[in-house]
Amino acid sequence: MATANRKTAGPMRPDTLLTSVVVLLVVNVVQRSIGFGRGLLFCRWLDPDALGLWDMSYGFLLLAAPVAVLGLPGSFGRYLERYRQRGQLNSFLLRTSLWTASLAGIAIAALLIGRKGFAYLVYGDSNEQWLIVLVTCTLAAVILHHFLEAVFAGLRVFRVVSAMQFVQSMLFAAISISLLLNWRNDAASVIVGYGVACLISAVLVLIWSQRCHWQTTPETMAETHRDFWPPLLRFAVWVWVTNLLSNLFAIIDRYMLVHYSGLPAEDALGLVGHYHTSMLLPMLLVSVANLLVGAITPHLSHHWEEGDQHGVSTRLNMILKLAGLGMFLAGIGVLLIAPWLFHMAFADKYNQGLHVLPWALASCVWFGLLLVAQTYVWCAEKTRRATIPLAIGLGTNVMLNLLLLPILGLQGAVMATALSTMTAFVSQMVVNCRLGMEGCRRTLVVAIVPLGLTQGLPLALSSGSLIGMLIFSTPLIFSHEERRLVVELLHSKLGRWLPNSKQSLNREGMEHA
Repeated sequence: MATANRKTAGPMRPDTLLTSVVVLLVVNVVQRSIGFGRGLLFCRWLDPDALGLWDMSYGFLLLAAPVAVLGLPGSFGRYLERYRQRGQLNSFLLRTSLWTASLAGIAIAALLIGRKGFAYLVYGDSNEQWLIVLVTCTLAAVILHHFLEAVFAGLRVFRVVSAMQFVQSMLFAAISISLLLNWRNDAASVIVGYGVACLISAVLVLIWSQRCHWQTTPETMAETHRDFWPPLLRFAVWVWVTNLLSNLFAIIDRYMLVHYSGLPAEDALGLVGHYHTSMLLPMLLVSVANLLVGAITPHLSHHWEEGDQHGVSTRLNMILKLAGLGMFLAGIGVLLIAPWLFHMAFADKYNQGLHVLPWALASCVWFGLLLVAQTYVWCAEKTRRATIPLAIGLGTNVMLNLLLLPILGLQGAVMATALSTMTAFVSQMVVNCRLGMEGCRRTLVVAIVPLGLTQGLPLALSSGSLIGMLIFSTPLIFSHEERRLVVELLHSKLGRWLPNSKQSLNREGMEHA
């Protein structure tokens, strides 16, 4: 019994980097698979306007959760470990918990009091006040869930973060599908399912965390509030600004559809539903880009800390080119299977979504490249510079939507988002170059590649053939040195399994040397 008590009371050790990466990778793959299956069922069972209501609700939750608490949990990754090492973890968590709870309470009260105005803002229909009440209750659970995720991420116990996300994803699928089948076949069931899943996941981890001792050093006297809050809030404000711009960038096109399409609210929400289906497959590319960012950032940061900025530039340029070309090829695969998916899985309910899917694909490829390109400013510790391309892209999106939406409808909204995302990526590369990133010109050529997806499969196949010719016959995309590195990489990976590949790869490398 004494041994068991000692184990229970022992401090929880942080995960190693390798453990964190492996756990996050495995859980993300499982989560994305579950999420994709869940999304297919939502699209099949819900009408376009109901799907649009859920899409707008979810986008609002993602926007409101960090905004409501002024981005404070976003500072935990930077400051929580510092206060734990000082023996002030308990005071840190107490102060930030009270601050977060107070701000969340104010936001919830504001939403409930102004639910009529928020219903019009989110849905374009002030009669949807009851949905705002559901969203407000869900927001409380989402803030709690995000707060606990930030705490455990700051403690570097990523297996707990992964477990929370996995449980939440599983419960969301199970609860929402059960409610759709047995309660209401509309957005309310999905909103309730999402909120309950977040709440249960948070409560379970709170119960579990009571068994652990998180303070690894003796408790010391807390800092005064005058010394504690200024650095924390300065960092949190920039996190808040970045989150605000990122989330607005992701959802502004939906709000433009609801408020500037000139259609009744129900029809505009139906367009949002069609848009949602067009993004279902392309968003998988963004998920892969997110995983890639998580995998490469520690390695690039390591080279940066060693003073090898040239190596960071070389590696990031190569990664951007390979990622862009890889996502382009994946996009061709999506164009191949999309007609079958929309016919068989969606029962031909979302033909407008299928029509705009090529532009949605290009948009997601550019957004994935933007995420990867941002790693340079993280390595350079110039995170504020990441807000500049997002602000440029956001402004471009609004202007293009005002121009194209009245003329082309949903097609115009998706085109505006795609072109503004390309603008944001190019702007990010310009920022990177200003910060010292080398060799950006060839990488910027990759920004043109996704345009080959925008007119459907025939143009995509033709563009793919042309790009292949340019890669192997000219230095327009890959320099001779980069081609040599690729050949060496293929040789090292394939030589063990395909002995005959050694000579052919060597010949290929010599031809391009």
